Amino acid sequence: MNCPLCGFDNIEGVDECARCRTDLGDLCSPEERRTDLERDLLRDPLGAVAGDDFVEVRAADRLGDVVRRMAEGGQHCAIVVEDAAPVGIVTERDILNRVADRFEAIADSPVGDHMTPNPESRRWDDPVAFGLNGMMVGGYRHIPLEREGGLAGVVSVRDVLGYLVERIG
Repeated sequence: MNCPLCGFDNIEGVDECARCRTDLGDLCSPEERRTDLERDLLRDPLGAVAGDDFVEVRAADRLGDVVRRMAEGGQHCAIVVEDAAPVGIVTERDILNRVADRFEAIADSPVGDHMTPNPESRRWDDPVAFGLNGMMVGGYRHIPLEREGGLAGVVSVRDVLGYLVERIG
């Protein structure tokens, strides 16, 4: 890599010129400047990170049954599906913030009445960085993953944190 100031031929990848000490960091391509973690976030698919902390339900299922299934299985959200595609989501946070104070009175109502409709989803093979960005921008803790037009899984903040901990280690 030739220094733009003095012309000295430096070893590829150095941060400064060995002769004149000019900063050469900006001469590297963005790909060369990326850390291993950044490359992993842009390469690894969300599907490889996704956990199993969700239940799949129908809009007509009783809210009380859905909450019971979530609690018994230790799942943190329910994905409402129609024709195999996600059409809604109900999370434990939704239950606590929206219905906990009147749960007994509405436990027999359809979960579709209490879901967040049309949840933002990602594709199974989208990079982890896409999911992380969606969570940050949208304020979501769970994002449904689709493959071939149907629900394939869910990625959660916990899943992404686990992924990051493994790589930072």
